[in-house]
Amino acid sequence: MAPFISPDEFELCLTTVAVAMGDALAAEPRLGPRFTRSRMVMTEAEQELADGNLVGPAFKIANTALATAAEYFVRADPERARELLGIAVRLYNHRNPEKFATSLARCHELLAQLDALPSGGGAPALAVQPPPQQPFRPAPTPVPAPAPAPLPEEPFAAQPSPMPQTSPAPQPSQQAVAPAPVPGPRSFGAGAGSEGTGSASSWRRTADDDGDDGEGEGLRGLRDLPHNVSWEQLLAEWRVGSADGTPAEELLDAFGEHVSGMIRRNAPTAAEQFVAILEDDLFHLREQLVGVSVPSDVYEPLHERAKEVRHVAARDLRAYTRGGTASEAQRIRLEWLATALLNLSLRVHLPENGHQIAADVLGYLQTLQVEHRYNNDRRELLLAVAEATTLVAVGELRDYHLARVDFVCRWLRHAVAVRLLVGGPEPVEPGETRAHRRVRSQDSPGRYDYPDKWATSLLRQWADEPERWNSVAFILLLLSNWKAEGLERLLAALYYRSYETAGPGTEDEDKIRDFWLGRALEMLGVARAIRVVRNAWEPGAVGAASSTSMSLAERDSTLQLPSRLLQGVAVELAPKANGAVMQGALFADRPVPTFLASNVFGPIGVLKIDEAAKVQREKENFDRYGEALHPVYRSSKCTVSTVTVINSSNGLRYQGILTSYVFRNRDEPTTFRTWLVRTEDAKDEKLQEVVDELLLEALGPWLSNASRAMGDLRGEYPALRPDDYDRTSYAPGKDARTELEHFVAPEVAEIFDVEGGLTWRPRTLGALFKGSSLPGTEVFTDDDAKLTNPLWLVAHIAEVFPGDDKDEAADAGTDSAEQDPAELLEWLLYDRQGGLTTRSYLTCVSHGDLHCENVLVGGAERPVPDLYLIDFETTHRGHICKDFARLESALWSRTFAWTPEQLAEIRPWFAQAQHGKALWDPEIPEEADPKVRRVLTCVKRLRAILKGCEQPNWACTDLEYRWALFASLLPFARYRDQEAPNNRLLPFLLAAEVAQGLVDEAAKATGRATGKGA
Repeated sequence: MAPFISPDEFELCLTTVAVAMGDALAAEPRLGPRFTRSRMVMTEAEQELADGNLVGPAFKIANTALATAAEYFVRADPERARELLGIAVRLYNHRNPEKFATSLARCHELLAQLDALPSGGGAPALAVQPPPQQPFRPAPTPVPAPAPAPLPEEPFAAQPSPMPQTSPAPQPSQQAVAPAPVPGPRSFGAGAGSEGTGSASSWRRTADDDGDDGEGEGLRGLRDLPHNVSWEQLLAEWRVGSADGTPAEELLDAFGEHVSGMIRRNAPTAAEQFVAILEDDLFHLREQLVGVSVPSDVYEPLHERAKEVRHVAARDLRAYTRGGTASEAQRIRLEWLATALLNLSLRVHLPENGHQIAADVLGYLQTLQVEHRYNNDRRELLLAVAEATTLVAVGELRDYHLARVDFVCRWLRHAVAVRLLVGGPEPVEPGETRAHRRVRSQDSPGRYDYPDKWATSLLRQWADEPERWNSVAFILLLLSNWKAEGLERLLAALYYRSYETAGPGTEDEDKIRDFWLGRALEMLGVARAIRVVRNAWEPGAVGAASSTSMSLAERDSTLQLPSRLLQGVAVELAPKANGAVMQGALFADRPVPTFLASNVFGPIGVLKIDEAAKVQREKENFDRYGEALHPVYRSSKCTVSTVTVINSSNGLRYQGILTSYVFRNRDEPTTFRTWLVRTEDAKDEKLQEVVDELLLEALGPWLSNASRAMGDLRGEYPALRPDDYDRTSYAPGKDARTELEHFVAPEVAEIFDVEGGLTWRPRTLGALFKGSSLPGTEVFTDDDAKLTNPLWLVAHIAEVFPGDDKDEAADAGTDSAEQDPAELLEWLLYDRQGGLTTRSYLTCVSHGDLHCENVLVGGAERPVPDLYLIDFETTHRGHICKDFARLESALWSRTFAWTPEQLAEIRPWFAQAQHGKALWDPEIPEEADPKVRRVLTCVKRLRAILKGCEQPNWACTDLEYRWALFASLLPFARYRDQEAPNNRLLPFLLAAEVAQGLVDEAAKATGRATGKGA
């Protein structure tokens, strides 16, 4: 039986044979066609080894070893031929020597010929051993291709090369340097490199590879570098033999500014995601280069050192693609930075060496990308690195640079693939990319393409899917910095074909490339005509210059939408003639990016960017419910873009929706909130007319079509909704548990000065705010401390207990009769007349989110202005009280920034207006503050209108509206876009007043004594 060959030995055989084939092709490019099949079978062998197959690879590697020896090394290097033939003999004998008898005979024939040579000897055993001092790690092995100029730039323009040479010759003062040998053709490849096997070849790829490791054609002339040289060895050599030159420490400050400046100049927003990593790496590079001098005044040693470091960095990156640790990733990043430092120093001798520095920076970014390529938790960093890679490449490199740093095209293809897969029209989690259906191989069923093919494969597929065209063209524009020349450069790099890869299929690829070029240029032409004014969601300060960022993301709980990105989304939706303006000042306080769209004739509609699911619901709801409203008060149509944008923070898809309005040409639309605040001279009668216009005219078709339903009222309001409630059409995914979770968020804890946020456990506000600075202030009285904690009531009514329910005894100031709330809750939930779960109530079509910013006002100068409803995302058939309670809550919370004195007027009025006539027809004090009076007038009128909607035999009860008001007030206390502390405190305290009133009602009905004084 043949001796067992371990997986490591197989890997070593594969590497040795691949290196030999690469060296043969480098020496004699004419052999390229003969090795076409060998390259394919070696790729298959590598994949089989990666899958644990130790049978199939044997004869594939043996066949290549035999062919390489026979075609070249038998006549060029007999000793190396013996090594290859020894590998072939052993592998042929591994399983079934009878099957390979002919091939074995050929091996022995060649060995006999070698033995007959004057220096011949017996055929050796398998003479391949792992190099000393380093553990075995599988190495990628590129097949060389016709080489452009060596990298870094060689100063010898007379060297033979199929690519034009543009590097200047050395200055006369420089030392003469013998030209380095220029290897022949090679193909891009990627895969794992090996610290142990050193000399690498770039044809070898694995299913886990993410673009060229960087060795590529950038490492021509480095075959003489020791196979096992390491970064640590290079550092040691430099410290020993680098007494002359500039201390590296003196160069690092300027170098750091150069690298970070290059990235920030091209991708400022993306750079923010990894600037801390870059700064940390520069710090560690400084530590490692202590005692190292850079021979910056002498060309040859500086040039050789730059080549050595790039070789090591590329080889180690290749090794890292097969797996490694965070410390290994950092070491490789430092190697790329060191290469960039040396190339920057070379600019003294080679002023046109900037593209080499850019290539090294891209190698640094590629290492980051490989490190996080499958990490779902680092999606945002991954997309930022992909963005930076593409923008740096198209910003720093030109078409004529590609022949000199064409390995960068592989990295660029990987970056674009990440953007298309992870942040494209059908986003994929990073961990799912390598086995996604979109990257299945077209040539080998059951297999998946290598990452260097993903980008062009996706573009080929999506060219046949019209619904994807705008999204993909949009991404290509974002990745090319919204410039036509950048777009052409990006596509040229994506479809770059080196000498040995040119062949069948090129014409089809050219058609695909031209197709996307045309689509993207068409979109670019329209987008350029769209002007953005006051984009409050632009990354950075309001009014900042347009960012080149492609990412929609969340920062400090706020959505950020770069203006460039907005232009791309608006291409389909904006008016095609006479230009278009997207103006965000009107909606600057909204959490969702919203813009007034205008053309030369005036405002035409409202453009909103929101989650795709919400946008689709809004479109469906408008078609289903919105068209029932009179055209005077609602949009004429809703149009949804096919362009999708990915939130890089959480992976959610976003789309644009334009609701078109028939504004008058001189209208300057504002929101109902702004109109109410600015119309200081409005009399009570005018305010009442506007409320009538909104509720009786604009919403009249919905309210007049009311009918009774029997059900659980809790399901109508997310703040009261139990976990298992099966209603999903309105506010899906929201319930009492999710509402309670919002109140323990850090920003809520900060606003209310409660460590750990507001929790449901304490039954009273006194216990809830114990330790807070709030008690004792003029906005929080001793009586307030005895109010029921509204979150406590939510948790019990929705039967949600995030933990054990042992909170009651901890409440000081309550008697034993109150420590068991079961009877009160039983009445509130299940009483036949007053219970939530067995209630008969009126239903109608509800807007669902009727706050003051979702009502636009046009013609503000007219006695009764025009009103328009927007945002139908939550429209549904529901409780008739919902829109009234939502609008009242918004009037309390989102109109004026209340002072403590104004709160002192509002609180008593609200507490008294909860029962009977005081609820439905409350009195307004004559001495009320003017701002408070305006809100009270609107609230009084809307409550009266709601009361008028009841049916004669089935009254709209106090309890119904109080529950609706309770559930509507609470969310305003935790909304992130509400900045004024008093305007978050007020709805919470008002909700506590309602909660206390509901508990008192239950206590009265059950004969229990309770209340503020209990």
